[in-house]
Amino acid sequence: MGSFRRSKVVDASTKKGVKDAVVTVTSPALQGEQIVTTDNTGTYRIPSLPPGVYTLNLDKEGFRAYQRADIQLRADATIRLDADLLPEGLKAEEVVIVAHSPTVDIGSTTSGANINSDFTSRIPVTNPGARGGAQRSFESVAEATPGASADLYGTSINGTTSPENSYVIDGLRTNSSKYGVNGSPLSIEFVKEVNVLSSGYMPEYGRSTGGILNVVTKSGSNEYHGSVWANWTPGALEGARKYPFFAGTSIQTRRSLGNVYDVGFDQSGPILKDKLWYYVGFGVSRAIYNLDRSIYQYTPDATTGSPTNPMEIPGTTQQFKATSTSYQLFAKLDYAINQNNKLALSFAATPTFSGGGGDYSVDPQTGHVEGAVTELNLAGEYGALAHTRNSGAYDTILKWTSQFDNKSKTVETTVGWHHENGGSLAADGFPIGSGFGYGSLPGVSYTRNPALHGLEDFENAPAGCTRLPFGTSTRPTCPLQTYRAGGPGFQDDQVLDTYSAKSVLTILAQAAGHHVIKAGAEFELSSSWHSRGYSGGRFLQESSGGGVYSVTAGYGYLQAPDTPVPLDRLVTRSNSFNIGGFVQDSWSIMDKITLNVGLRYDNQFMYGTDGKLFMNFPNQLSPRIGLIFDPTQTGRSKIYASYAKFYESMPLNILDRGTGESSVLAGISSSSCNPRDPSQASGVCRTPVDNGATGQGIPDRKYSPYAGGKTVIDPDLSPQSMSEFSGGAEYEVIKNGRFGVGYTRRWMNNIVEDMSNDEGATFFIGNPGKGIASGFPEAKRNYDAGTFYFMKNFADQWLAQVSYTLSWLRGNIAGLYKAETGQLDPNSNSTFDLKSLLINQNGDLPGDHRHAIKVYLAKDVTVTKQSTAQLGASFNAQSGGPTNYLGAHNLYGPDEVYILPRGSGERLPWNANVGTHVGYGWKFENGMSLGVTMDIFNLLNFQGALSTDQRYTRSRVSPIEGGSTADLGKLQAAPGFPAYTDAQKNPNFGNANLYQEPRQFRFGIRGSF
Repeated sequence: MGSFRRSKVVDASTKKGVKDAVVTVTSPALQGEQIVTTDNTGTYRIPSLPPGVYTLNLDKEGFRAYQRADIQLRADATIRLDADLLPEGLKAEEVVIVAHSPTVDIGSTTSGANINSDFTSRIPVTNPGARGGAQRSFESVAEATPGASADLYGTSINGTTSPENSYVIDGLRTNSSKYGVNGSPLSIEFVKEVNVLSSGYMPEYGRSTGGILNVVTKSGSNEYHGSVWANWTPGALEGARKYPFFAGTSIQTRRSLGNVYDVGFDQSGPILKDKLWYYVGFGVSRAIYNLDRSIYQYTPDATTGSPTNPMEIPGTTQQFKATSTSYQLFAKLDYAINQNNKLALSFAATPTFSGGGGDYSVDPQTGHVEGAVTELNLAGEYGALAHTRNSGAYDTILKWTSQFDNKSKTVETTVGWHHENGGSLAADGFPIGSGFGYGSLPGVSYTRNPALHGLEDFENAPAGCTRLPFGTSTRPTCPLQTYRAGGPGFQDDQVLDTYSAKSVLTILAQAAGHHVIKAGAEFELSSSWHSRGYSGGRFLQESSGGGVYSVTAGYGYLQAPDTPVPLDRLVTRSNSFNIGGFVQDSWSIMDKITLNVGLRYDNQFMYGTDGKLFMNFPNQLSPRIGLIFDPTQTGRSKIYASYAKFYESMPLNILDRGTGESSVLAGISSSSCNPRDPSQASGVCRTPVDNGATGQGIPDRKYSPYAGGKTVIDPDLSPQSMSEFSGGAEYEVIKNGRFGVGYTRRWMNNIVEDMSNDEGATFFIGNPGKGIASGFPEAKRNYDAGTFYFMKNFADQWLAQVSYTLSWLRGNIAGLYKAETGQLDPNSNSTFDLKSLLINQNGDLPGDHRHAIKVYLAKDVTVTKQSTAQLGASFNAQSGGPTNYLGAHNLYGPDEVYILPRGSGERLPWNANVGTHVGYGWKFENGMSLGVTMDIFNLLNFQGALSTDQRYTRSRVSPIEGGSTADLGKLQAAPGFPAYTDAQKNPNFGNANLYQEPRQFRFGIRGSF
């Protein structure tokens, strides 16, 4: 909601306040009208207004009527609307009044961006090939905010990771209760406005260490409206695509766009005029990607045996597809009981179905094929790589708004239910632990190095794939760096629910100035049911020498020495109860300076599978203070500064991992076991060798427990929190346009992570560097950014948003997921798990993009009385992030060891994207309209690398502490593993493994009435 705040009505002849003037605002967004009267000083405020375009009317006996139209009000914004009333006896020519509505939010220190349908209908946003591109999810438009950028799971804001954001739809928090990511990918077709709060927000917003994405959905009105739309992105028209080449491996996969399309309709209007409105919409979207798999032949180098001179073998290309289909349903009722009491009931459903039936899946959390961090290379069998991913989110929201005492007091109460289901199953869809289909086969990862496997070891290889003599052995001409066989490995299914209630009281008062006092309380109950397991009950990882398979023998435990008890699947249930409250005051001191001060309190109780309290985070006190000065005293400028402390609302995933996610490890000799043979997989491949052969140095034991038992909790554990300072200035330089400059600094106070003092046998949860975790380094993440921007709302047929951000991000933890591996385990990823993983962790973090430029421009051109042309353009440029030298850990496997200090690799190149929008619309006399659009993404077909292969070697190695590239010759194998040689270096290291999406066209058509 927005508001008209601390606005003043004065006598134009005396400049004194006018008491008891009747203030009336109307808007298509309002049911009826809102009426207040001015106080003794001529001041008025109208709170809790939905975003929209308003008309203001002033009436007072003895004065001429006053009207101001085209007032644009944004969500969460407070604008000042002063007015001069002309006495009836005063000649009009004696006083000339020139006024327009200010756009500067003089009531808060908040930074961010307001993105509404004026923007999304004229600017090419929601790239078809990006996460949420097919259904055009609201989250993707948040990238237009200064300081925001895309990350693997959504949008990063001011140096944080996307799971740290708070996603709010019509007052309901829709974060995934398990992972923290956006749980409801609602289409922008059903969204009226997205208000992105990136810094400086008051304590009414809590439980987030990132940004706030506040979504206001569409509503009905007193007129009947409806529309039908279709959008289509044909892959046949995309620009020349640059494909990653995976050096040293014979299998190469080229992904390209097949088709992306969405169709839908909406309809709205009154059931009872000014009393009961309805809105309903439905949409279907589908994304199809082509995956072309080809075989390459190499020539082994005569000296090193390394593969060289790759050449594609003609006739070996196989074509596969990855598919995803999403449905969207949204319905809403708005009921005005009377002018001061209103109810709104809404329901949203967003189910998605992907993969299966011979197709690969698209991960709904990342938008990538099969959840790959970069491009997927189909180096493996279909059953080992493919999944079915069916998921859905369902939201029910009821909101009651009550105003009284000349609207000086407002109560807003919201109750809601957010439900999610879904997971990742084998491609044939059989349930976890069923023992049927692909789920009955153990997953196997082959990574022998440097004596590589050849394609002929696993498939009917084409002519040309053979082995050539090399010294006393041979080398394959169709080598494989990695290959996956058997079943899909890890599988999971889950059901998540969140029930919430929130009530906020707003009071307008006077005492040495004007006050807007808010106080509120909120409650949230979240639950998670999570079933998971390994196909075939276990996962096998081949050693670099090829003699042993390291086996994660699924979930289970040791009931006696060498006596494992396997579990086909592990089911956990967890719950979290959050209670919070806040009080804040926005005090306008003598109508010159505004002081915002507030305090928020939160308490989180977390219950494990046994139903007992597992963790409790009480006394989360979040002070917020801000100061705003308007030099113009007319609402057209502000200078501001703020300090705030933010706490994380911890996702439930840590409870799954901390309340008994035990496994059993073993080693199997490859000389007696071929896990690709089903009879051996269920027979001799279940007979382990002595663990001493695996390099773990534990003699006379065939099995080793991992993460057994319930995780210990530091009794002095502090909740995860972050502090922030921000400041800046804004000035309205033209009508509806403002220029600003801002600075933001953020730093972590405490983080919560799981850690082990015995290299993974047991774990505890604590604050790194403190309490029982004092033996670990303190967690750090420091962000500094300065931004220059110009924002002009759409008015007078044009809009503009331009920004430049210079920032730094350094530390030893990126956030709630690990970018290098894609691991999404909030508060329990591998970063601090083992002391052996901590070496070289500190440095430039993955989100450290120093420079970001964003330009969005749009212009409407009236061609005839019945037709209008739309022109829009976007330009986004961002400097590249840091890269690393990564190796395999003796226990955790690939990409977990920082061989050199974090960020020692070459920085990625700049990437840039130019987009255009062209539209043409016709209006007909019967009230109907027709519009056609064409969006072009990446017009100039830039193909910059978004990621490079940071895996220096697949071998288990020890880090070179504090080293540089000059020290790479000193790299050594991890203790107990074969000596490292240069032949074990990844031939693809440093090569691009993900490029920008090429030029793509999206054609749209819409009919409306």
